[in-house]
Amino acid sequence: MAQSSILENLYYDKPLKYKPDLIKFESTYAPKIEKYRKELNDSIPHQVKLRAGTIGAGLEIPDDFDNVAFKQAHEVASKSGLLSKEELAIVGLEAVEIVSEIAVGELTATQVISAFIKQAAIAQQITNCAMQFFPEEALKRAKELDDYYAKHGKTVGPMHGLPVSLKEHYGYKGKTTNAGFVSMIDNVTEEDSLVTSIFRNAGAVFYIRTTQPQSLMHLDSSNNIIGRCRNPYNTALSPGGSTSGEGALISLLGSPLGLGSDIGGSIRAPAAFCNIWGFKPTNKRVSLQGAYASYRDMANDFVLCSVGPLANSADDLELFMKTFLGAEPWLKDNYLTRAPWNSSVSLKPKDLKIGIVFDDGVVAPSPPIMRALEMAKSKLEQAGVAKCIEFVPFETLKGLEICYAAYNVDGNLNHRTRFEESGEPLRPLSEHHMRFGEGDKDFTGLELLQLIYKRDSYRQQFAEAMNEADVDFILTPAYFAPAAVPDKIKYWGYTALYNILDLPGVSFPTGVVTDQAIDTVDKHFRPRNEVEAYEYSLYDADVFDGSPVGLTLHGRRFYDEETLGAAKLVQKIISTQGN
Repeated sequence: MAQSSILENLYYDKPLKYKPDLIKFESTYAPKIEKYRKELNDSIPHQVKLRAGTIGAGLEIPDDFDNVAFKQAHEVASKSGLLSKEELAIVGLEAVEIVSEIAVGELTATQVISAFIKQAAIAQQITNCAMQFFPEEALKRAKELDDYYAKHGKTVGPMHGLPVSLKEHYGYKGKTTNAGFVSMIDNVTEEDSLVTSIFRNAGAVFYIRTTQPQSLMHLDSSNNIIGRCRNPYNTALSPGGSTSGEGALISLLGSPLGLGSDIGGSIRAPAAFCNIWGFKPTNKRVSLQGAYASYRDMANDFVLCSVGPLANSADDLELFMKTFLGAEPWLKDNYLTRAPWNSSVSLKPKDLKIGIVFDDGVVAPSPPIMRALEMAKSKLEQAGVAKCIEFVPFETLKGLEICYAAYNVDGNLNHRTRFEESGEPLRPLSEHHMRFGEGDKDFTGLELLQLIYKRDSYRQQFAEAMNEADVDFILTPAYFAPAAVPDKIKYWGYTALYNILDLPGVSFPTGVVTDQAIDTVDKHFRPRNEVEAYEYSLYDADVFDGSPVGLTLHGRRFYDEETLGAAKLVQKIISTQGN
């Protein structure tokens, strides 16, 4: 395919209708932003404030994490002495371990949240991962739970005392929810989102709401309210997006379990970039009720946003799903499918038939990603999986053309309206996503019907391709590189394709780390198209040196339990088998 045709079919090339109103923005909203940032900064407990300079064991804390490639974030808590040994042990626990120890009286909710408040405060100062931080409210809630346990000798539910972090665009009663739009900076939500409500009733302790990019539609992390979130492995890089803050926070052990959302890779990319686990379920299993975005009084049912967890283990992802679905949420949100979690799924290597995507035909994976894929294939074959073959996604560009068109069927009306209310300037990647598909052109009713037909036909063709290849799972990169350069990531093909297909996906750590000595681009490499040329212009082995590599396993639609179980098994094989 010619270079120009790729760009013409994916992106709108005419001038956008939206024009920032900087006078309105500076006069009305800049003071509100300044106040918002001050309140966030003031919420950090003074006893865990970081100071620039050398701390224990010769670790140097910079005065500005944005302007340096700080790569020691995971060492700060232990080397600074800001957390005790007991607190360090607590934040090192998985979510399932925390609720288990609280349930038998080995830990209290207050002990647990006190440790995570400190760790989250450290993570915030290094990565700028929070939109709101409310430790006093969390401590009050923890005491209530401890009092209940002392009186009744039992927990209130399966998340009793568990710190849970929330992506900010989920409504939280009595707090502002802005979803990355400056115009919503004063938007006080009257009710919890359904997920928040169910987890609150299950005993969760909320203490932090995490950041997302402007408009939520970036695989990156910057907005005009608090700026950009930074990658915990290299602060000069992006943690991915749009569930940016959760990725950074959980990676630094500032939260054991977080709530995210994914319409183009927004759970899977941050999980991969930040070396943690992330699960995008099939749509309509976890509720979006009470979540905020650009849409008002209308809905986009053409490509749906999935709600799911991020954590440091597969078991913690399952705890999230079991707790939410165990509350029978379909009785409260009629949009959901009645599908209880099936805990009986158990897989062995001989049950796995896996196709590995070494190249989607548009942008080839960079050297460290390719190295991880090749290692995965070798180890899976050694482990005796039923099948492990190369799989080429069915007509990737066709799927992306449908997906990108589906994102903007309203002709950018909803995003444009939100932006016009504040006059805020567009971040570079906001303008990029507003050019997806037909950009500012809104679809007619007939065109919408045609788009639905194209989407459903493509889903059927892709399923038939999987059947023909005889694979149940697809192992893919989350992006062509192990992380992203801030404000630059434009290619969503390795994630968004599976959103238009509505397939579940799990991102997980591989143990592979980018090495500048061996992960250089072959001197004979020549980009096949402008998209590949652009992305490869951003890759530099020296810049990405030390970045961990995550991969994503996708499964068949509504095979969520099998996909999570398979990912758990695949990750174990990859990380424990011999080289």
